[in-house]
Amino acid sequence: MLRVVIGGLMIIFAFVQADGQQLLTDLIHTSAPQKTETITRRVDAFVTRLAGKRESHTEKEFLQLIFAEAHRRHFKTYKPYTRFSEVFDKGRYDCLSATSFLAVVLQAFEYDFHIVETNYHIFISVQTSSGPVLLESTDRLNGFVEDVDQIQERITSYRQNKLQAADGNKVYHQFDLNLYQVVKPHQLSGLLLFNQAIVAFNNRDLADSAEKLKRAVQIYDSPRTSEFAAILITAIIHSSIHDEIKKELISPFSKYLHSSNTVAAR
Repeated sequence: MLRVVIGGLMIIFAFVQADGQQLLTDLIHTSAPQKTETITRRVDAFVTRLAGKRESHTEKEFLQLIFAEAHRRHFKTYKPYTRFSEVFDKGRYDCLSATSFLAVVLQAFEYDFHIVETNYHIFISVQTSSGPVLLESTDRLNGFVEDVDQIQERITSYRQNKLQAADGNKVYHQFDLNLYQVVKPHQLSGLLLFNQAIVAFNNRDLADSAEKLKRAVQIYDSPRTSEFAAILITAIIHSSIHDEIKKELISPFSKYLHSSNTVAAR
């Protein structure tokens, strides 16, 4: 369903009015709420361009077109811990920010899909009328996987939860659990905030890390939260922050005090 606005303005799709709009708004608000209108227009433009080609493709072919166009127009440079807004500002992306963008578009075109979270990665499984497809957002050339055996190989690899290589500027931590579970689209904003909490921690901004983690937990209390919270609490306690402020920062995470001192990062 389309709503055409006279006067050369953007063609707005129905998805921006309901669940899709809420998902997109939540994702934008994790990093750049002041850019909500601008980013929404860019997503609308992306969906509008593709919509005209839908009838000439099978469901799986159109899915492959979505994947290819996302990389061509938005996923330019891989960068760990990318904020959602960076996909549009600078073409930077990681598995989480790119998966979030794809989730919005797949929701707009009413695909049947699941988002799967592992220790260090996140990917999308799509069920089409001609079989399943795995979307690996960080693999431009081979990330559209439709062969059943190859899909199983990828999933087996993800389940092994091996720590991915880090860039030279970020601190990565070993995650002490075996995570493999479905994440609902509305929980993606919580994961984005969790990653921002990691970035703030690595930058030694403990107050900002605590604030981001508190917001993340309100949306999605990931299994990895307890491990990171334990590390964050320890760092705050041994910091030079005033005691009263320490109490305020630690208070939201008191239930995690029993957790082990390891944490994962994408």
